[in-house]
Amino acid sequence: MRFFTPELFIKFNSPDDVAADRADEDWEAAIREYRSHLEGLRDHMPSQVKKLAGLTLHDAEILACEPPIEQFLALPDLQPFPFWFGFTILSVKQGDEIFSLFYVLWDRVRRHQSIESWPFSKLRTHWLYDEVDVAPIGRGMFLHRVLLSDGTVIEIPFVSALIHNFPLQEGRQSDASRQIA
Repeated sequence: MRFFTPELFIKFNSPDDVAADRADEDWEAAIREYRSHLEGLRDHMPSQVKKLAGLTLHDAEILACEPPIEQFLALPDLQPFPFWFGFTILSVKQGDEIFSLFYVLWDRVRRHQSIESWPFSKLRTHWLYDEVDVAPIGRGMFLHRVLLSDGTVIEIPFVSALIHNFPLQEGRQSDASRQIA
């Protein structure tokens, strides 16, 4: 994470009021810096990446983070970088909706473990903050970094993303199934 770091999140939630107030100022600065950074990237983002960058999933419960499906196309002789693609799916529940994010990957997903002194619960992992960035190695390559409530950071190197969401209708039949019954 470049802007919403795990360390800043810890300081922001400090029980020490003075430290928390200072961290609140730093947090507001991080929000401004990230928004400015993102605005500078907008012209280089295809529509699906802009949509991903505009998605707000704060406090969404992580339902599944599928391990990356191994490469489905590899051309190692391509220069200067190997041509590698795979895909992964991240599903979350926010309110009464399920969001599934489908990523076409240009490299493997990385999971950075939390610092040892992570003071928050590691049960029922939730999405805290995320950042979308342009990858430094090539045009049309992006990184999506997600800070989770257990302190881990998922870094997803992608070229394209699809967002699918649908409402939960717990305990109720849909209109279509009621009409059939």
